[in-house]
Amino acid sequence: MNTASIPTKQLNDDTVVINPGGQLDNSNAHILTEAISRAQNSGFRYIIVDMKQLEFISSAGVGSILGSVEISREANGDIVICNASENIMHVLSVLDLTEYLTIRSDRNQAEEFCGVRKERV
Repeated sequence: MNTASIPTKQLNDDTVVINPGGQLDNSNAHILTEAISRAQNSGFRYIIVDMKQLEFISSAGVGSILGSVEISREANGDIVICNASENIMHVLSVLDLTEYLTIRSDRNQAEEFCGVRKERV
């Protein structure tokens, strides 16, 4: 994962997408924590963490998400994980988090959960 920043994209007034990539472990999990905190402090109720480019996540990486879930839920929002690989889903399952976390298989489903409306062309 880029140690300087994580790409983010605002989808609407309530929703932002954060796109971590590479490996997320104890050496860089704070970067994801900071990106999520910035989004929450900016008023985004829904934060989609798109894991499409993420190759590995450690317990510290999972912790960077877990620490922020309740903050979003208290604001009537959520943190939504999408595009998690089989390996990442295995980690979340071993940690018994698949029921606690909001997980969608792809970005479209995550956006739909967050109420993002698609423009019709």
